[in-house]
Amino acid sequence: NTMFLRGENQAEAQQGARAAMLMEEDLRMAGYGCPETGCPSNAGTGAYQAGGTQMNVSLASSTSLTFWADTLNASTTLSCSPVPVPPAMCVNVGATTLPLADASGIAVNDRIYINNGGTWETKTVNAVAGNTLTVSALTNAYPQGVQVGRPRRIVYSFANGTLSKDAGDGNGLQTLATGVQNLAFTFFDTNDAPTAVLANIRRIQISTTTQSATSAAGPSTFTINTNVRPRNL
Repeated sequence: NTMFLRGENQAEAQQGARAAMLMEEDLRMAGYGCPETGCPSNAGTGAYQAGGTQMNVSLASSTSLTFWADTLNASTTLSCSPVPVPPAMCVNVGATTLPLADASGIAVNDRIYINNGGTWETKTVNAVAGNTLTVSALTNAYPQGVQVGRPRRIVYSFANGTLSKDAGDGNGLQTLATGVQNLAFTFFDTNDAPTAVLANIRRIQISTTTQSATSAAGPSTFTINTNVRPRNL
């Protein structure tokens, strides 16, 4: 009976650790959907701010991480029909409609980024009709195939034994895993040296220790150490 209970406790602890590691997939997408140098953010809150500093990771500590990413892969491209012959543009300055290859992942009130390298702008979606978005007048012209990104601000936070996630969908922090005894983020630059400079983060190390509920056999703990190198950082 004691061995059985220990086995159950170990399985419970491992399940909690695996749940905590679900964040790895999101972290690998950090920066996807944003302009090359990141989405404009307020460095103090990590939230979007018009004219704010462009950053992919906007807040980072040992127990909390805020970054921009299109974790649902809703980003798409401009797709005009008929396809314009360069140097003709797909959409011109002042245009208020964006024809897309696939608008299925974009909804009204979403913030999108029309991104052509060093030329980009952000808009709020006013309407969606099929694969066409309606936005306020564009400041720039864009060619066929330019990315239309739809990142959201993702927050992971650890406190009081609970790992929480804000998916940027307006529902705020939601519990992702409980029974987390310890969780620590460590950040490294391109030379694999520890760094606290947000713009220099290229690798994120996550150490997670979970513990099962106490039983007659005593609690079990399980530790996972993992490293993530986001493709867009």
